[in-house]
Amino acid sequence: MSEEIYTKTKLEHLTEYMASHLKSDVLDNKIDAWQESATIQVDGEDRGNGGYIAAQWRYTAVISIEDLPHQQLDPRNVFALVACWLADCDRDRNEYELGDPEVSVDVNSQESADVSIELELMEPIELIPDPLGMVSWRGQTYRVQTVPIDVAEDIEVANDTDHPAE
Repeated sequence: MSEEIYTKTKLEHLTEYMASHLKSDVLDNKIDAWQESATIQVDGEDRGNGGYIAAQWRYTAVISIEDLPHQQLDPRNVFALVACWLADCDRDRNEYELGDPEVSVDVNSQESADVSIELELMEPIELIPDPLGMVSWRGQTYRVQTVPIDVAEDIEVANDTDHPAE
């Protein structure tokens, strides 16, 4: 996910992922998500192509599922969805020392339980040059967007046997 041009936050992406997998067992309007305790850590890393990481946005994400039919759907399926999404889409967790998700399950009745998942997420706020952008920095105007990264598709290796190393 980190190489995509982002239009969604990690929390939005994770919530949509979970809702799409739980649609037969949990109604979309029973899943809610929000952010708490955000910090903006100034960065300034040059990403090439004129782009920069202005800051790292670190926050506590909360995903709440009301009335999960826990007798029909083992809550461990919900936890597995979170774990698998993190493994696939948030591979920098160890580098940034983000904690493991915390889970709370409150049983409402024999038929339903409320599930709350809290996890730390961190994502870059990247800037690319744009004369119409709304961010002015270092005498230039930028817009918030993932910086395109050029990836080599071909490589040429030459073996210089005419001039052996001395």
